[in-house]
Amino acid sequence: MDSSGGSLTLPLNHYVGIKFMPTNQQLLHYLRCKIYGQPYFQGAIFDFDLYGGIEPWEIWRSFEGIDGEDLYFFTKFKRSTTNSEHLSTHINHKIGFTNGTWSSKNSATPIYANEDDHEQIIGYRKRFRYENDQLQEHHGEWIMHEYSLHQDHLKCQGVYPNYVLCQIRKNKRTKRKLEIGREVKQPNKKGISAPKISGSERPKAKTKTKGSIDQLQPIDQGLIYNSDIRY
Repeated sequence: MDSSGGSLTLPLNHYVGIKFMPTNQQLLHYLRCKIYGQPYFQGAIFDFDLYGGIEPWEIWRSFEGIDGEDLYFFTKFKRSTTNSEHLSTHINHKIGFTNGTWSSKNSATPIYANEDDHEQIIGYRKRFRYENDQLQEHHGEWIMHEYSLHQDHLKCQGVYPNYVLCQIRKNKRTKRKLEIGREVKQPNKKGISAPKISGSERPKAKTKTKGSIDQLQPIDQGLIYNSDIRY
């Protein structure tokens, strides 16, 4: 991790009774801090290449992901190259070495500085699904939400947004399909086996100015302290 500020020295899942449940605006605040090299709360967001050679389930296992919860990462953009070896405007979302990719069929959803008034867009959130026809047991098993800052909030500062913030989780729907597919086969009326289903920091508030990235101030750090701990 970077040497920027933060009070926790271990990953958040090593601390009992604390959960990281940030809002979209808080996540964009963390992303802004990362891009600008400013201090931010550490322990809940890791630095890792989600568009590299490591598969999603290996990443999940390495960072001790828990079913029903999410993992958060800062990762760098990777632009595809053209035949002339020039960088294109297309972002490469391939992952692993088995032809897997983060695929999206939807456009990005805008995130507003104030959810009650949709006047100022501060960033975007886009949903991706892991797809890999060569590994049907993992195809569709992972969901990723990619957060990016609005270009206008960066151009006025002369900063290139080479980072995005990504949230990954297991796809419960696909997991259920896999469980069904692995159940003991029951013979049908003709005595033929049923076919197996395959599937796989709070800063001080500043005056808002149109076009200013200072609108990305969070209410808190997105931490939830759970006092209902049973032994």
